[in-house]
Amino acid sequence: MNFKDLLNTDHEAIFQWLLHGFRWWVDELMGMVPPRWRDRLLRRSFAVAELSDGGVVYRKTETGERLSEKPRGPVKVALPQDQVLIREIELPILPTSDLKRMVALDIDRLTPFRSEQVLFDTEVTARDDANGRQRLLLGVVPRSIAIRVLERARSFGFEPAAVGVASASGEGASLNFLTAMRDMEGGTGARQRSTYWWAAAGVLMAFNLFMLNYRDSSTTAQLREAVESQQAPVTVAMRLRDKVQKEAARRASLLKQMKQDAPLPVLEAVTQAMPDGTWVERFEWNGKTVRIRGFRKDAPNLLASLESSPVLRNARSLTSDPRAAMAGSGNFELAADREAERAR
Repeated sequence: MNFKDLLNTDHEAIFQWLLHGFRWWVDELMGMVPPRWRDRLLRRSFAVAELSDGGVVYRKTETGERLSEKPRGPVKVALPQDQVLIREIELPILPTSDLKRMVALDIDRLTPFRSEQVLFDTEVTARDDANGRQRLLLGVVPRSIAIRVLERARSFGFEPAAVGVASASGEGASLNFLTAMRDMEGGTGARQRSTYWWAAAGVLMAFNLFMLNYRDSSTTAQLREAVESQQAPVTVAMRLRDKVQKEAARRASLLKQMKQDAPLPVLEAVTQAMPDGTWVERFEWNGKTVRIRGFRKDAPNLLASLESSPVLRNARSLTSDPRAAMAGSGNFELAADREAERAR
């Protein structure tokens, strides 16, 4: 549809479009509301009117007590149970608007009537969120009865605020056929002043923003609770990780110290550094310094031999005569330190 077609459209049709859009919006918003809130928002106090061939009887909703005159405020028409077909059905969990479209397309299978013969309304009685299913109460009333009910109610001087089903105690049930009846009439009964519609739109917009904020706050609160519930295990895990890291560092330090203090590499280095004609009588190793005492015969400079080793450093003579470590023959006593950096 282009802009020209929209301008040529009948105002009544445009009003019906807006009315359907408004009802769809309300249904979507009410589907977002928690069930306990929805019950409070939709709970209204009605007087119940029972229509019969002899006239009309008004009763209190809470007690079923008969009223002597027409009450002030909204009046709900209670249809006799023999005029309404009621059955339970099971369908997937869907938004209210999609749910009613599905029932409307399948009404000839769910009831013995064709869709153009009846009006219907549904009420959710149970939800199985885990399996994505819900149980519904489906109420169906013939169109002829609906037309007669509206005509008789208006003949008694009131416009019904709801049209439901009378229970055994005389109270109105939760089903409401009034919306479908007004759609059948073309919506004239539901027309309100434009100021009321704009006010309702503003209220619903504010409510929409409130619900979005509420859902975000609820999600944030759930996330905070989840984080707080995991705080104790995380603390224990962090402490355990610190202990494991400290133990790993301690083991690495011990392995490094054991490698540094191992006597076999030092003994091998001394053996390789000692030239021919040298005999070692005593070998001492304390983890840092090695001491060698022995005898040599025509051996070269022992200090230079020890210094040339990649494992030893700081070779020195421990005798009173430093020349005893030089080339020649006789007893010697030397010391050298472990080269820590070369040992890694």
